[in-house]
Amino acid sequence: MRSFSVPQAIKEIIISNDFYLKAIKLGIVNYTALANKIHKDVESLTESTVNIGTIIVAIKRFADEINKTNNSYLVANNNKNSDPSYDQNDKRNLEFSLSTNEVRMTLTGSIIDINFNNDSTLKDISDLLYDSSKDAFFDYNLIHTTKKVCLITEDIQESRKIILELKEKYNGKITEGLSKITLTLSDENIIVTRHVLYHIFDMINNYKITLKNAFFTNKEIILILGGGEAAKTYDLLRRKFFIGNK
Repeated sequence: MRSFSVPQAIKEIIISNDFYLKAIKLGIVNYTALANKIHKDVESLTESTVNIGTIIVAIKRFADEINKTNNSYLVANNNKNSDPSYDQNDKRNLEFSLSTNEVRMTLTGSIIDINFNNDSTLKDISDLLYDSSKDAFFDYNLIHTTKKVCLITEDIQESRKIILELKEKYNGKITEGLSKITLTLSDENIIVTRHVLYHIFDMINNYKITLKNAFFTNKEIILILGGGEAAKTYDLLRRKFFIGNK
């Protein structure tokens, strides 16, 4: 065993924790909160007393290092535009981007999915959800196909009771531990929606991402993924669509 420097300890702790690493890559980490959370671990690895401010600075530097590495990778990929071995379709794919004014993207964890194989229950389920939402507010997506009805909502106290009631009454099948990525377009332009869908599924195929479900309208695209792949997919989409529009 050997003692670490503070930067070495920070790197060791963050890299060994997938949640911390993803949060830093996505740019959604609170440095002060993370510093307080890993304070004891840092002191254990460094075998010394370490000031919180020192840890915050080290986390910030490590985050800058990660972002610099990721940006270098993206620049290298974008430089392939000038490579004559790439055909016009490859160039068009790399050049496609959106502004944050054109599409808003959100990631929601703790999603629960319940499926009903009998589509004739749609009206009953819709009525029950409508009545329940009067007393307890919760956001949900109700999707109806020719063969089944699917309800997707955040797994919170208000929705859990209703989900269990629906499962018992209509023999629903529940899947837990999911996450939802929602892309909301500013305009109902089916051409733009098709472009976005093309790039989403192309990326999912290239990175071998397992997609649990997907739904879309002219203005909204919903992707349902396992919790472990959601943050990765969100980050890839963010870089794909918004990298040149910060």
